[in-house]
Amino acid sequence: MKYAPADGFNETKKDRQIEMEFDILHFYEFGAKLTYKVEYRTPLDEVIINTIESKTFESIGKRFTKRNSFLARETLSEKGPYVYFIDSANTAVLTLTSFHLDVDSFQVALEDIFKNIKYKKTKNLIIDIRQNEGEYPVNAIKSFFYIANKPFKQQASSYVITDILPEEQYSKNLVSWYTYEIFFEKYYQNSDKTVNGWESTIDENAPLMIPSKKKFKGKVYVLIGGKTFSAGSSFSLFSKNQGITLVGEETGGGYYTQTGGYPIIYTLPNSEIKILIYFVKITRFTVDKTLKKGIGILPDEEVQLTVRDLIQGKDSQLDYVLKQIIND
Repeated sequence: MKYAPADGFNETKKDRQIEMEFDILHFYEFGAKLTYKVEYRTPLDEVIINTIESKTFESIGKRFTKRNSFLARETLSEKGPYVYFIDSANTAVLTLTSFHLDVDSFQVALEDIFKNIKYKKTKNLIIDIRQNEGEYPVNAIKSFFYIANKPFKQQASSYVITDILPEEQYSKNLVSWYTYEIFFEKYYQNSDKTVNGWESTIDENAPLMIPSKKKFKGKVYVLIGGKTFSAGSSFSLFSKNQGITLVGEETGGGYYTQTGGYPIIYTLPNSEIKILIYFVKITRFTVDKTLKKGIGILPDEEVQLTVRDLIQGKDSQLDYVLKQIIND
């Protein structure tokens, strides 16, 4: 668990990251071996010991999408928005595995998908963002645009503590189109000065956060999980704030705050260890302010995937929603 970072007290993100990266994390902890002896217990309570030969990282990565899991087999190989229809439930399942995609092509794909959903007169929509680790906020905003019931907000405020990039000689700027100083001048030069920094309540994406005139008008459910992070968590919170049902487990991204915006990689001068630092603290816009601090976005209906579900290739979270739809 110590190798997997998380927001606040969140453990679901750690669990999902360890599942994804068990091979490299095991290597960090125990080093390299040619073979591994694995002892495990079967569902029939038998203890079996197997010897497994080492594999290269490349070969392990290639087989990842073939894992014995419905989720991995059907959706992880899809990079862009992907929809399929369950005609027996008059339902569309839209999978958004990432918001780290070209904004223009992402929006074109979404528009085509929602045209198809309307053409098929679909009454129910399930949006699956369980694997979505975020990236471009505008892609999350333009996705929610199609299901929003009313105008929505991304943040209450954003905050920086410096107007000059510190220790610049050890830094590498990951934002290619402007320097930190230009970034500060654009967004914080005229913001409110606090004791320790600058705070802005202006969101440049605010004009985009309105419902589409061609929005989906049926029932919507959103599947979330520990890998749902950053802009993926923002989409979850948009849904939470507007009463759209969230199903699954706590998201990896924080409920009240997140650190993001303007990433810099520092190389420490003596050890040459590289550190990624984001310079902007965002206070998210939340409707319910009674929840405890240090959590992610919580599901309205908590449904866990079990080991047996994965062995059987069963998606119990999706099945839960489909059952709700059929019974309504």
